[in-house]
Amino acid sequence: MGCVYHPDRDSVAYCDHCEAELCESCTLRVEGGRSVCHRCLLALSLNDVKSETTMREQEEEDQRVGLHKKWRPTYIESVLTIGLVLVLGLVGLRFYWDRTELKSAITLDVTDPVELLAEFQAILAHYSVANGNRYPDSLHELLPSYLNDAAENRRMLRYLDYNLNEREGYLLRIKPESAISGENLIATAEDIYSVRKGK
Repeated sequence: MGCVYHPDRDSVAYCDHCEAELCESCTLRVEGGRSVCHRCLLALSLNDVKSETTMREQEEEDQRVGLHKKWRPTYIESVLTIGLVLVLGLVGLRFYWDRTELKSAITLDVTDPVELLAEFQAILAHYSVANGNRYPDSLHELLPSYLNDAAENRRMLRYLDYNLNEREGYLLRIKPESAISGENLIATAEDIYSVRKGK
C-alpha cells in the first residue's frame, strides 16, 4: 500500500492517531516514539494550545473576580475543627452548669442531722467539681454561689465544724453545743458515719 498523502511512495509507518499509512517524508516522530501525520500533529498541537489557553484564561478570570484555588479542608483540619467545637461546647456547658446548678434557694434542714450533712456533702461535691477537685478552706466560701445567703443558713454554718483532710477530703461534724442533736456524726466526701461505730 502507498502513502495516503503520496500514493506513488511506499508506506513505512502508520499514524498512531488516525491510522493512515505514511511514507518516510510524511512520518513525524513525537514523544514516546509515536508516529503521526502532519494533520494529526497540527490537530494535537491546537488542542494543547487550546487547553493551555483555556486554563490560563480561567485562572485570570478567577483572580479578576477574587477567586483563588478552591479550599477544601483536609481530614486533619476537619477533625481539629470538630474537636475544637466540641471542647468549646463542653466548656460552655460547664460554665452554664456552674452558674445554674445550685444557685436555687437552698434552705438547710435543721431537724435531721443526717440530711443536713448529706446536703452539705452534695454542695461540697459540686464546689469541688467546679474548682478543680479542691474543697473550700471555709464553709463561708459556699455563700452565695453554692448556698443561699439566708440568715437561717448562716446560723447553721455556726453549728458545723469543718476541717480539710488529705485522706478523706474533709471532715464535717455538728458541734456538741449546737441546737441540733447529731454531734456524734461525721461526714466525709464519701460517707457519713457515727463516731460510736469506731470508724
